Amino acid sequence: MTDPDPVLARLAELPPSQPDPEFTAKLRAHAHRVLEPRRVHPIWTLAAAASVVTYLGWALYYTSRLY
Repeated sequence: MTDPDPVLARLAELPPSQPDPEFTAKLRAHAHRVLEPRRVHPIWTLAAAASVVTYLGWALYYTSRLY
């Protein structure tokens, strides 16, 4: 692998190109729309909290029965 690769050498000689500003703006707007967090319904928050409390209560009950 000591031979230089002619394809990579020619690619390195190319000038850097800038994307079209209109395309960049559209891409940025789409990325922002996709990455924007979605609202979570309050029932899912309540369900997760109830699940955690139930699990911790069960774990406390189980460990207290060991002794």
